[in-house]
Amino acid sequence: MINRSNQLATVSALAMAGIMLGVSTSASAADTIEGSEAPASRDASANTDGSSTGLNEIIVTAQKRSQNLQDVPAVINALDAGMIEDRQIGGLEELQGAVAGLKFDPVSGNSNISIRGVGTTFTTGAGENSVSLHLDGVYLSSPQGAGLGQFDLGGIEVLRGPQGTLYGKNSTAGIVNFISAAPTREFEAGVTAGYGNYDDLKGSAYVSGPLSDGVRARLYIEGGQRDGYVKNLQTGQDLDDLRYIGGRFGIDADVSPGWDMEARLTYRREASNGPVRQPYDLNRLSLPIQDTIVTPRRLNSPLIFDGNRSIALASLKNTFDLGGNVNLVSITGASRLRVNYNSLDSLAQGNPNDPIFANLTIPIAQGVRVSTFSQEFNLKGDSGPVDWLVGAFYYNEINRTTGSVTLDGRLLGSPSALIRVSNGRSKRESASIFADATISVSDATRLFGGVRGLYERSQNDLLVTFQLPGGTVVQTDCSPGAPLQRVTDWSATGRIGLQHDLSDDVMAYGQLSRGYKSGGFSNSTCGNQYKPETVNAIETGLKTRFLDRRATLNLSAFYYDYKNISVEQSTIFGTNVVGAPKSEIYGLDIDGRLQVNDMLSFDGNASFVHSEYKRFLSTGGAIFGEPDGTDLAGRALNKAPGASGTIGTQLEFPVGSGKITLRGEAYFTSGYRLREYNDPSLRQKAYELYNAFVTYEPNDLVTVRGFVRNITKTNYIQGTVVQLNGVTGVYNPPRTYGVELALKIR
Repeated sequence: MINRSNQLATVSALAMAGIMLGVSTSASAADTIEGSEAPASRDASANTDGSSTGLNEIIVTAQKRSQNLQDVPAVINALDAGMIEDRQIGGLEELQGAVAGLKFDPVSGNSNISIRGVGTTFTTGAGENSVSLHLDGVYLSSPQGAGLGQFDLGGIEVLRGPQGTLYGKNSTAGIVNFISAAPTREFEAGVTAGYGNYDDLKGSAYVSGPLSDGVRARLYIEGGQRDGYVKNLQTGQDLDDLRYIGGRFGIDADVSPGWDMEARLTYRREASNGPVRQPYDLNRLSLPIQDTIVTPRRLNSPLIFDGNRSIALASLKNTFDLGGNVNLVSITGASRLRVNYNSLDSLAQGNPNDPIFANLTIPIAQGVRVSTFSQEFNLKGDSGPVDWLVGAFYYNEINRTTGSVTLDGRLLGSPSALIRVSNGRSKRESASIFADATISVSDATRLFGGVRGLYERSQNDLLVTFQLPGGTVVQTDCSPGAPLQRVTDWSATGRIGLQHDLSDDVMAYGQLSRGYKSGGFSNSTCGNQYKPETVNAIETGLKTRFLDRRATLNLSAFYYDYKNISVEQSTIFGTNVVGAPKSEIYGLDIDGRLQVNDMLSFDGNASFVHSEYKRFLSTGGAIFGEPDGTDLAGRALNKAPGASGTIGTQLEFPVGSGKITLRGEAYFTSGYRLREYNDPSLRQKAYELYNAFVTYEPNDLVTVRGFVRNITKTNYIQGTVVQLNGVTGVYNPPRTYGVELALKIR
């Protein structure tokens, strides 16, 4: 750990180094993002003299059309398949170390994600993420399924800022697009085996190639297991372990001239002794039990933990060439998420020999069933100076959730327990139409903009049952008879902006945009409706290439007017959702890259954010000395570090007929609030993370990789739950390391 002043100085130095060296976007220096949408062609070298030291262009499809990254008037971090493999990025946990300002905080089985301080901190599974996640163009709605299905990838694209035009709702913070590896036109196959500490054993295999003229397929399977990071000292059970199987089958077909089809079927199942959260501050214990421990990744509970989750997702994309540079694209998606957590958390711990509170626990169980269907059509074309796109989108989700909490009767002076069970069924439908266009006013100036109209209806049917000490049962139907808890909303989002090429290598842009996130209902408390969130944003940016196009430097300044942030307040009797009516965020993003020569390159990015609540009254903060009605204005938003950054150095050199690639990474963040209260237990101090990677490729068919993450064994709290006069949280993974052998057949 380092103190805040040193942290800010370090990150500021990182930013200055980035300006001087051309600190990089998170993409590799050489490749396009390969995925389900064919990227535009790129030059073998972006250098005007054709030398191999120039940076290759990066082609992205984040705006639903193939574009050079340097030509897009937005902040995009892009990773290709090679970088994903070499840096062992297996999902959001590792991705946050590559993208400054991106926070991923799993807690209670939910994946809370934020970008630039805009995000979600829900722990019950209610609502949807503020960062919109997509796999092969299909929207992933549930925070509990956000970490599933992210394997065998051809690319990852991260867009920062509201994306209300092309992606619509739940994109107030930004977008993360996961693009699966596409079937190849030539036959190839491969197997991979890896081993790491905590007995981390994994393996995968794939086969890809043509089935016939115009039809290509790819089959990928994987499986693995590792021991737990957390030890239960009372039962001896390893917690937070992982056992998984998964796979993906894809087919690409040139059905006929002018008709291309892409189909994907993805499945992933994980089982774990968890999820787990633990007390971490002796001054804020869940209950006054004397031997409660706060050692990282150590628990003292009589509970046996068990959980599993799975996702099945199918997508079908059809592209029709209508002639005249006009294409019609149809994307159909369906998914099914299943989550079962037994003994989700132990909120209290006790000495098994304590005469009064022996084996005191508060077990929580949860079951989730989410089924979704989506359909998108977009028509896009290039008509002279106008590059345009119009489309329509429909989404349907059914969510069934069951949760139970058992409060030990000894806490109530009773021999029997208080049991609370909630059964909820919610349905959400959304429909929207949208249009977006870029107009070339001149060879150097382009006007861009778009608008989206959205209709959404959500309803919730919730039954809460209390089994009181003594056996009395009390039921509360949140929607007896009709109508159900229901809300209907209309909204409009969009953007308008201008970009201008100051030279062949420098582009400036500015835009106004609006993002929207759905409202809804608590899934554990009756009559608790929360409002939609909106972000009105102003952004200006500069994208540059220099040093004979061996370096890029991209800058972006932004301002957000953020309304109705939703925050959960947990108690044993349910979890309420409260809102902060008005907040403000502004800041600066820096990223770029530098290719020194054929061997040495640098990359990194930095994000500087100022955030504060402008209007927000405390609810549920009495246990922290802030009773209901306390004015929280002026405080920084949750999970919004003032400064964060990542920098990487990569060295590639020949060895015999092959090559070795060495890479080192450093990630820095200043301190930030975990929750909105001033209690010290709800602040995370500044920290650093360091990673190292080595890749040896003796030839084109054999690859050996090694990695070490969190070299310095840094501990920090990823997410918290405030409950029962205390706080519990989840620690980050400890230091991990391993090796991997990959073999290809061609």
